[in-house]
Amino acid sequence: MHTPDWKQLLADALTLPGRLSAAYSMFHNYSISNRLWAIAQLEARGLPISPIASYNGWKKFGRQVKKGEKALSLLMPRMYRKKDASGALTDPEDIRIGFMVRNHWFSLDQTEGEAYEPDLLIPEWSRVAALDALGLREEVFSDMNGNKMGYSVPCEGVIAVNPLNPLPWKTRFHEIAHCLLHTEAAMLSDDQVLDDSLIEVEAESVAYLCCASLGLPGLAESRGYIQHWMQGTESKRLTGKNIQRIFGAADKILSAGKPAQPESGICGQAMQAADLP
Repeated sequence: MHTPDWKQLLADALTLPGRLSAAYSMFHNYSISNRLWAIAQLEARGLPISPIASYNGWKKFGRQVKKGEKALSLLMPRMYRKKDASGALTDPEDIRIGFMVRNHWFSLDQTEGEAYEPDLLIPEWSRVAALDALGLREEVFSDMNGNKMGYSVPCEGVIAVNPLNPLPWKTRFHEIAHCLLHTEAAMLSDDQVLDDSLIEVEAESVAYLCCASLGLPGLAESRGYIQHWMQGTESKRLTGKNIQRIFGAADKILSAGKPAQPESGICGQAMQAADLP
């Protein structure tokens, strides 16, 4: 695999939720796309899901990569400055971020040596911390329409969830996604018919990824919601760029709600959710 198949990664995430929760437990320091891509590569080689690290990372733990093992590929960010045709910088202050494929990682089962037991830290995911880190505010639900489970005002960074909502965490993730992805909208509510169904597909896909990653209920309902909006003509325009937006928003939400962890060089730790309702 030289580059990830974005549509396949999203399809796997939506149809194989167990894979996504396993990916989050084992590789939560990496982006969702890298988690799913790593697992796809491990499965293609007949290897189980296990902690991954670079060649030098495993050496620090007294383990050596087995002879003949091929490295796993992941997408890594790369900062660069735009240049003109002559090679001169167009604006030294204009720093951009791109991504490139690197082949640097090996799973535990691709190594041998000293016994290794992952340090299973269990940090909590906090909605309060996430909202604060993302600069969003949750107001008291004020709509008299009881059919609405939630709404958002993306241009103001405001969300609200119906207190009678049986799956408040799912709706909260959905409304946060609107605030991250659709700031041009004045107000969005989950019961209105939108001209662009792609908006709802993006937001609910983010909600699904977050719920599946944290092992929360509501996946069947979320899949049904996505399938409903995917029938819209606009959703047929779902491209690799849209999927990257979906993954990126879900990554921001999950990262914003978890405490910073010390870098160990190994990714194989579990997480749990806290104060979600």
